[in-house]
Amino acid sequence: MLSQKTIFKSLINALILTALLTFKAYSSSANILIYHKFDEKNSPSTSVSMKDFKMQMEYLKNNNYNVVSLKEIIDYLKTGKPIPPKTVAITIDDGYRSTMKAFKILKKYNFPFTLFLYAEGISRHYPAYLTPKELTEIANYPKVSFGNHSYSHKRFAKLIKTMDKKKYKQLIKQDTLKAQEIIKKLTGKNTSFYAFPYGEYNKTYIEALKELNLFKGIFSQDSAAVSNLTPVYLIPRKPVVGSWSTMRKFRKMLEKEALPVIKHNPPADYIKENLINIYAEIENPENYKNCHIYISEKGWIKARKIGNRIESTKPLKITRWKNRISIECYNRKTGNFANYIWMIIH
Repeated sequence: MLSQKTIFKSLINALILTALLTFKAYSSSANILIYHKFDEKNSPSTSVSMKDFKMQMEYLKNNNYNVVSLKEIIDYLKTGKPIPPKTVAITIDDGYRSTMKAFKILKKYNFPFTLFLYAEGISRHYPAYLTPKELTEIANYPKVSFGNHSYSHKRFAKLIKTMDKKKYKQLIKQDTLKAQEIIKKLTGKNTSFYAFPYGEYNKTYIEALKELNLFKGIFSQDSAAVSNLTPVYLIPRKPVVGSWSTMRKFRKMLEKEALPVIKHNPPADYIKENLINIYAEIENPENYKNCHIYISEKGWIKARKIGNRIESTKPLKITRWKNRISIECYNRKTGNFANYIWMIIH
């Protein structure tokens, strides 16, 4: 027969384990970082200084961040397994020649990363983009994967306003397949990831990509963390560019969690109405307070929290062709802020 002391110990251990698992459920999120250019002073809004980039990679290494590949992120989302604490993935968009500067640092720390290629710029040897020799050098790195960033890098999301749905989807598919072929030819590797040019998307655009049945993950530039609720066809990434690339903001970026949104309005789509009501329904609403709503066109607006729903206090008139909407709350359990972002085309 077990002693009272043994039973008491078992109960305490069970309670501790439950608390740890509960905490992990609340804080289980990952950050996917997105870079573009490195040390390019003529492009201040899309570049990061090499000084800051080196400090950022050193910070990840020294603070025991779990730097993983995009494939591992996708696996977490598909299996539903809790994402380990401090999980980060690194991506670079377009394929500018300054990528080689970052590549040296990534190799030094043995970090995996994904390079999303703008296929026209690479294949037509535009001067700003990686040469075939440089691309081959990167492709030989065991921890690199490549992604499709379109062939022509057009503002596809906006084009839906000028085309019928069938022709629009055909345009998306033709451009995407052309890029797939070029990337395979230049790198010798298949790609199962796609990143929207300019980070812009709509529902029909996503449908066209899904119908190709080529991609395990489709990525935006919505600056939010990834959680097990994140759909694999719309995975957010946090841009580390311009004024957002300082070490102070980098650290804050890593601390912000994913807000567990299960439903929101308006949908991430082409919106024809001028008046919109913004709301989001979240899991575990009791853990969140001080919630706010942000929309690009208006800035921060008044919001109220009723049950599991965070909503704008009145309908909003929108006029811009593109808006990003963010819901942000403070997590009582972890002491961090959490947010969720999506985009609408008007």
